[in-house]
Amino acid sequence: MQEEKTNVILFIDNYSANEKHHLEVAWNGKFGAKFKDENYFFRLQVAEAVCERIETVNIDLIHELFMTLGRVAQLNFSVYKNYHMLTQELLERGGHIYLFDYVCVAHISFDTFLSTANIRLSSERKKEILAYFDYLKKEETNLENQKLLADHIRSRFVE
Repeated sequence: MQEEKTNVILFIDNYSANEKHHLEVAWNGKFGAKFKDENYFFRLQVAEAVCERIETVNIDLIHELFMTLGRVAQLNFSVYKNYHMLTQELLERGGHIYLFDYVCVAHISFDTFLSTANIRLSSERKKEILAYFDYLKKEETNLENQKLLADHIRSRFVE
């Protein structure tokens, strides 16, 4: 067990985009209770260890977990218990850079919709994200993307 934890910590400490295949969904094509994913347990171990020291973890790893665990929630009909922590850290540290990914993942499933709402951002970060949200809403020409930039998501950043 200790060896597994050591491997997870080493993975986190040395994470680069070259390692993301270890986190990708290796899905059996089935949903809900029949969902199987070869990387599922390793990904959860990484997520748990990341959440224990989230302030020091590479933002690219947090982003990858956020995106992948969002996709998993869509397939197995449940969201990772600390998904909101990944969401909060991603937006607080990354700000508007990750806003559209946030908006897309929030709409993947009911579970991700609820979990991504459970965040507390600094006032400064909320203002930045809100300004960028309004910019995207005004400039976006794709109708599907316009639908994602809905007022119910915008309201999450209003003080």
